[in-house]
Amino acid sequence: MVVKIDARPELKELSRAFSELGSKQLLFAMALAATRMAQRIKKGELSVMRRRLDNPIQQTLNSLYVKAATKQNLQAHVWFKDQWSSGIPADRYLQPVVQGGTRRHKRFERALIARGIMRSSQYATPTPALLDSHGNVKGSMIMKILSGLGAAETVSGYQANASSSRRSRKKGNAHRFFAAEIEGTMGVWERRSTAWGDAVRPVFVFVDRSPRYRVRFPFFQVAENMVKANYADEFRSAIDYALATANR
Repeated sequence: MVVKIDARPELKELSRAFSELGSKQLLFAMALAATRMAQRIKKGELSVMRRRLDNPIQQTLNSLYVKAATKQNLQAHVWFKDQWSSGIPADRYLQPVVQGGTRRHKRFERALIARGIMRSSQYATPTPALLDSHGNVKGSMIMKILSGLGAAETVSGYQANASSSRRSRKKGNAHRFFAAEIEGTMGVWERRSTAWGDAVRPVFVFVDRSPRYRVRFPFFQVAENMVKANYADEFRSAIDYALATANR
């Protein structure tokens, strides 16, 4: 997801700026205006994210970047980082709340499908008991479940499945998690010990329709509205700055 800010003021304003600055300083002012506009958009997007998203993690907020414009390239960019050293980048997992509609299978689901635990037409929906304070399932919990179900290496690329080794038995993931249909509910279940004896609860429920998302974070619309409302002021401010610094 990338927002591009072009340094394209209205012709009348551009002509006046050229007469005041000359070509060299005009390019500087245009690049400065685009960059400042991008920085303003980033600030606005972060404000909307905090209001619209349910307690977003700091990693998500820190993933929004600005690429400054230059005199050689008068286009500034605001975008979400699309590569991380580990995990799924924000550019991918924010797509459903930005674009709306249905989502594709997640890696966890693809692992279950590859193992034959879930049908390719199904999706795995976590139950509330599994969610953290940010509304997410922790990656460590996902790995425990996949390990217990014997589906871990299809995701991680190494042998992370539960086995008969002493170390693996001590972790207990193979006993703790299992896939089954119980009382009409198909999914991944967890065995638990309670004060009233042993019990099971669903941690992921398999559903036959892709979850649908409404647009909760109108990333592109926010940027467009901010450009319409603020670009003229940013360009005028950049001209003033270029004039003030031209002879330094």
